[in-house]
Amino acid sequence: MSKHEEDKGIVYCNRVRLGNWYEASKLEEYKLNKFLEQMKSGNLMLARFRKMTENLNKPTVLTQSSGSIGFGAKIALLAPHVPASDPPAEDKKGLLLGGRISSNEINYSQELEDGCAVIGLSELEPMERNTFIIMSADYCNREGEQLKYNQEFLLAINSSVEKKKPLYLRYDPNPIPGLCGLYPLYLSKHYVSNTRWRILPVQSPYITRFEQEGKPVMVNQDIIVNHCATNVNLGINVGCWVMGFYGKVCTPIMKTSLDIYGKELPNNIWQIYIPIAS
Repeated sequence: MSKHEEDKGIVYCNRVRLGNWYEASKLEEYKLNKFLEQMKSGNLMLARFRKMTENLNKPTVLTQSSGSIGFGAKIALLAPHVPASDPPAEDKKGLLLGGRISSNEINYSQELEDGCAVIGLSELEPMERNTFIIMSADYCNREGEQLKYNQEFLLAINSSVEKKKPLYLRYDPNPIPGLCGLYPLYLSKHYVSNTRWRILPVQSPYITRFEQEGKPVMVNQDIIVNHCATNVNLGINVGCWVMGFYGKVCTPIMKTSLDIYGKELPNNIWQIYIPIAS
């Protein structure tokens, strides 16, 4: 009888491990315990994503107005004349300005923090990531006062103001090479000159900007958002789309784009977006 035929009759109990079976079973047990531990502490990527989604996509209620807007109001900034998809679709236009958490930032924070980039979002529903609060830029309490053309103000993300740690919309004209990359705008906890903005009226052949200075800013009307420190306009880079957690997003651009008549191009035009309840 051969050795192979003799081994066929041997029966092993459950405690016997052959080869590397013992090491493999211990490794699987370790992986399972580590997975359960991460799941309980919320350190799994899926748990982080769910927490981020809960924080960023929480619905908000914007300040309702059909006329002018004032300091302390909750608003959204809409670029109404740019395509909202890539490739462009004729029946889908409009991007909201909002915060973004990158794949690296989600590992240590699931909410908008100092340094998070600001992008153009195709979802037009008011949420925490695209809701801003208009704040005074001159140390005065202007709560409730009307915002006027050419008046300086700050834009702070709504969720940060509620936590008493405001994050302001900021643009640095001379960033460190490679630091901001595709995203010139970001959220900053520091209140400096680079966080100051102003609203200008769209150029018209019938009335000059100088004549409109000091008039109240109206909602849902075309405006220009201008950076006070550099005198350049906020725009949307319609040719630059990147992939995010919730699909493609568009990158903003700080550039005054004019046509041959000296009028701003559609990617430089914004609206203080207040959906009117029907």
